[in-house]
Amino acid sequence: MDVVYNHAAAAGQKEKSVLDKIVPGYYHRLNASGAVEQSTCCDNTATENKMMAKLMVDSVLLWAKHYKIDSFRFDLMAHQPRQLMEQLKARLTSVAGRDVQLIGEGWNFGEVENGARFVQASQLSLNGSGIGTFSDRARDAIRGGGAAELGDNLVKKQGYINGLFYAPNELASQSLNRTEVQQLMDAADMVRVGLAGSLRDYLLMTRRDVQVPLAKLDYSGQPAGYISEPSEVVNYVENHDNQTLFDANAYKLPTTTSHEDRTRVQMLGAAINAFSQGVAYFHAGIDTLRSKSMDKNSFDSGDWFNRIDWSYQDNYFGTGLPPSTDNAAEYAILIPLLSNAAIKPRPGDIAMARDMFRDLLKIRASSSLFRLKTSADIRQRLHFYNTGSQQNPVLLVAHLDGHAYQDAGFKSLMYFINVAPASQSINIAAEAAKNYVLHPVHGQPGAADQRPAQFASYDAVTGQFTIPARSAVVFVEP
Repeated sequence: MDVVYNHAAAAGQKEKSVLDKIVPGYYHRLNASGAVEQSTCCDNTATENKMMAKLMVDSVLLWAKHYKIDSFRFDLMAHQPRQLMEQLKARLTSVAGRDVQLIGEGWNFGEVENGARFVQASQLSLNGSGIGTFSDRARDAIRGGGAAELGDNLVKKQGYINGLFYAPNELASQSLNRTEVQQLMDAADMVRVGLAGSLRDYLLMTRRDVQVPLAKLDYSGQPAGYISEPSEVVNYVENHDNQTLFDANAYKLPTTTSHEDRTRVQMLGAAINAFSQGVAYFHAGIDTLRSKSMDKNSFDSGDWFNRIDWSYQDNYFGTGLPPSTDNAAEYAILIPLLSNAAIKPRPGDIAMARDMFRDLLKIRASSSLFRLKTSADIRQRLHFYNTGSQQNPVLLVAHLDGHAYQDAGFKSLMYFINVAPASQSINIAAEAAKNYVLHPVHGQPGAADQRPAQFASYDAVTGQFTIPARSAVVFVEP
């Protein structure tokens, strides 16, 4: 259940104010002049005050006890104290008689930034709490750019799955220079951070040929690895805020990209998420190639821009220009994209995405190795191949050791993510003379993507694996 306790729609004596009409000036966070802080977009609440904290805790306990809610997602959770969130988690366990998962947005900004008012429930401040925060590390590397890009940067800043260096779009550099290869390898390293659950102490051989704990890897001046246990990170590639993944790819993929390849790129993002350690979070409609007609802030855009077609006939790309309030500055870019029939998927493409996504869920569910319980498990059992300065940067390769691990299902497994528009082969001597076969989901008669069964291969003599273009493939040792 999504819960929003960090702000209210109105305060003071406004018509729709509630809290200030109970106790004026108490439930909302005030600045030095006595005005209500609005860093979250609206009138901020003051959960550091005892009765506002009680309002939040009591209502969450009610939802968990009487409505059996088993997970809560807190909007802008970093605007609330860590101590309060930890108290809530403990009380939830006691009242519900079970573990109730707490996740939230740990963005550090506003009047509470860097602990200005209290120790926040933010990304870096929640380490060790068992409470999960959304990770922007892999998200940005996968999609390209950040959450607040504007203008041409929405196109130029390609990501790991949509063409950085290897498939430049019309506004990206066409030179394919060394710097951009290094950018691609940096992006690959950041994707590996997500695959390893953003653990602080997981050791990774970076593209600079230095093995470092993920906490020493830089992400915009912050540690890339920032959590202690896998329950503390939420992996995702799209959410209700900002563009959907399909719309982000509409900006960044070359306009000549085929319908089928657009579908495959979408599923590469979903596959990275499905294979990542920690909490896998999927936005509604990722399996339908969901579009909001490029709307980047659809909270007030109505059903026209937020609808999902569960008959799988339309993804609503090109349903109209999104509202001008937040999108007008990009209209010059949006108009030709939204009118381009080569971008809008056909029903067959949507059905393909749906079925590929279902297969990904089957693969994730088939083995507990995709959901390792502790940081020690991840450090011991997850190993990346194809790293360092000599890597093939379009290919992610990981090994998961299932020996004596509960519900592993397999002795070991290898997963490969090939983002390139061409097949890739790699020799891994350490994995020669094994009994690897394709994951059963790939080989089932109704597999949504038939290419792994047709073209993926393993040579036990050389340890060579071949992976089809733009595909995610899993091999297992029975």
